[in-house]
Amino acid sequence: MEKTILFLAGLLLMSQSLFAQKNERTFIFGNSLINHEFQTIPTPIQETSVPYWFQELSETAGYDYAVGGQYGFLPQHANLPPISQWGFDNVAGAWESDYEPFSDANFTSIMITPGNFIQFQSPSENYPYENVSPLSTILEIFEWCEEQQPGLKFYIYENWPDMAGFLGNDFPPSITEWQAYNTYLNGEFHDWFVEYLELVRGSVPDYCVRFIPVGTAISHLLQMSPYNQIPVTELYEDDAPHGRATTYFLAAIVSYMVIYEEKVTISTSQELDDIIHPIIRNNYSEVVDILWNFLNNDLDLVFPSRPGCELMTSSEEVISSHRQSTYPNPVEDVLYIEPDESILYYDIYTTDGRGIIRRIQSRSVNVSQLSSGQYFLIGFDSYGAGVYQEVIIKI
Repeated sequence: MEKTILFLAGLLLMSQSLFAQKNERTFIFGNSLINHEFQTIPTPIQETSVPYWFQELSETAGYDYAVGGQYGFLPQHANLPPISQWGFDNVAGAWESDYEPFSDANFTSIMITPGNFIQFQSPSENYPYENVSPLSTILEIFEWCEEQQPGLKFYIYENWPDMAGFLGNDFPPSITEWQAYNTYLNGEFHDWFVEYLELVRGSVPDYCVRFIPVGTAISHLLQMSPYNQIPVTELYEDDAPHGRATTYFLAAIVSYMVIYEEKVTISTSQELDDIIHPIIRNNYSEVVDILWNFLNNDLDLVFPSRPGCELMTSSEEVISSHRQSTYPNPVEDVLYIEPDESILYYDIYTTDGRGIIRRIQSRSVNVSQLSSGQYFLIGFDSYGAGVYQEVIIKI
């Protein structure tokens, strides 16, 4: 009896330590498709930036967010160490680069985005007239950051392409030009980022490198009714194209759900700023659902299954059950899982919190390669919330 009580207590402590951390300290190697300060159409504060809206979303969920960042493209970002150029009225600063080394900033993650006009050739090919490529520069940056603060999560932010090449005249695009632009965004442009991501992950297999598919997620939403009724001029202000507040708000939603690994929290008392287009404001909950489901359509692309890159969720979302959902347990070779319509997939964790088998969507899993001992089977619903937890004994 005493051993059982101690084990259950240990299980509770493990759950709290494994699933509790939701606070972020991020450094961004970015450009104006993440933080657009010098608008043609000015905004009241800093609404044309992802960190501004990311903080608003984090605050609603009760999470702490701090950020630092700098402007540039990949070759400039590779001139290390970086400097912290960005500051936001509503976001805590994460690093004073004039007074402390990068290694003392306690960052949890790095976000980086390349240019949106370099997708005409492979990411492994050198820039024109230069001896570096998008691949070599990002690897140099990642390796330097990892040396400074081991265990970082790295996020590649997929932006949206330059629009100028699609315009017969000046901005804004015609209906035909807008369609051609989105076809390219979801085709060759996105394919470039997928190739880039695969090359990076293959080069640094021990790093946690994730993908934030902002451009394709927003395009997916905007091709659906009623969102396809939003004028392009309410989304972008030029052919760069620099976004307006609504676009950066949507980009922050996608970024939030990848980084925090959960749907955006929508408070019943929450009122969106009037600067957000009314079609988005009036359908906010549906917008979040559409973007969340888009991310879940390609989990391995967004959330790679590799050591040190496990998904985490809140301890309050994990619901233990006493029903027998697996057999045999103890198990030697194959573990069978009873169907449960409320659970989309399962993960298996070690008792020290390492995710070792992820995204189990079948009704059986071969565990013969696992060492003997105790493991945790955790089931997640379609919203990414942990709704089931069971102790598995491997013999």
